[in-house]
Order: sequence, then structure tokens, then C-alpha cells
Amino acid sequence: MKDKQQSYFVNIGSSSLLVIFLVLCLVTFAILSLSSARSDYSFSERLAAHRANYYEASSKAEDVTGEIDQILCETAEEIDLAGHNDAAGKEKIALYYAAVDSALDGMQINGTAVQLEQEDGGCSVVFRIPAEEGQELLVRLQVNDCWSQETYYEVKTWKIISTGRQEEEKPLNLMPIIQ
Repeated sequence: MKDKQQSYFVNIGSSSLLVIFLVLCLVTFAILSLSSARSDYSFSERLAAHRANYYEASSKAEDVTGEIDQILCETAEEIDLAGHNDAAGKEKIALYYAAVDSALDGMQINGTAVQLEQEDGGCSVVFRIPAEEGQELLVRLQVNDCWSQETYYEVKTWKIISTGRQEEEKPLNLMPIIQ
């Protein structure tokens, strides 16, 4: 009789241990799932804020680009109205680029500083829109010859750049080299 009672208690103990182990495993997996869900939620909030900042900067850049387009259109009309239609093609284009330079260089459009950069036989309009801390939206528009092309400008750059200062990389001394 003693053998039956003793084996009965052993069976109760092993099944209890198995149930306790399974409960601990389920609690561990639940905690890991909760932690993963929290980090995913945090990441999605940061991503949504980043995208909202980008689209806000992009919208402002579209407004500035629209103003620049209007100025380029008015400048081309002024060149035409000034009677420079008889001028040779290169002279007319040079007059146009000079007029664009005087109209846009150093100008503030919607609180954004616009700069002109001279290139090989042409010029580009460059401006930066703050996107979020440490980043800006850089826009570079190449001014076209509006008499031989359909548009006043061509978008060359429209990208987010980092403005934060980068720290120097310091080497890690993990293990001394013995020779």
C-alpha cells in the first residue's frame, strides 16, 4: 500500500511542476509580446512624426517653388516686352539669366532665403526648408532657357539632408594587441 501512495504523490508533483513551467513560459511570452508591441508603437509614432515634418517642409517648398516659377515667368515676359526678341539667342539668354540673378539672388520668399548659383552657361536656384531637428529639405532648381524648353526650371535636387554636427569617430580599444 505504501508504494501506491508514494507513486501517487510523485505523479501529483510532476504534473504540478509541468503546469508551473507552462504558466511561466506563457507569462514570459506575454511579457515579450507586450514589449515588442510597445516598441512597435513607439517606432510608428516616431515614423509618423518624421513623415508629417517631411510633408510640412515639402508643402512649404512647393509654395516657394511656385513663387519662383511666377518670378521666372514675369522675368521672361519682361525680357520679351523690352524688345530683346531681335537679340541673338545667346545674348537673350544671358540677359534672362542676369535678370533672374537680380530678381532672385538673396531674396526671401515666405521666410525662406533663396540663393543663386552660377553654373556653366546657366544658373540654379537653391533654398533650404527646415524639416525637423537636425534636418533640412534641400531644393535645387536649374533655371532653363524658357524659349527653347517648355519649363522655366528643372528640379535637380529635392532631398532631406542632415545639418547636425557629426562627432569624430573614436576607436574602441577592446583588446590589446600583443606581439
